[in-house]
Amino acid sequence: MIPGDGEIIEGLASIDESAITGESAPVLKEASGDLSSVTGGTLVVSGEIKVKISVNPEESFLEKMISLVEGAERQKTPNEIALNTVLVSLTIIFLIVVITLPFSQNI
Repeated sequence: MIPGDGEIIEGLASIDESAITGESAPVLKEASGDLSSVTGGTLVVSGEIKVKISVNPEESFLEKMISLVEGAERQKTPNEIALNTVLVSLTIIFLIVVITLPFSQNI
């Protein structure tokens, strides 16, 4: 398992990035070229590499994704808004009827 985000400084390996990308096939990464960056939490399937960790743990790709998910708010659908309005209205009507019920029995 790769401990953190960084760059491959030596070696060649097949890396399973399915936890990050969703791609089931492992990716071939090597020290030189465009494919030298690795993400923490990915798994080395075969081969051997040395990685220079270049990102603080609290600034890693996974931490950024977690903070995005935690900060996201889901918008309510029009049906949810309408249902909420109906439920509030019915609750108010019910409370008015229950509160006025004892006063109507004295008449």
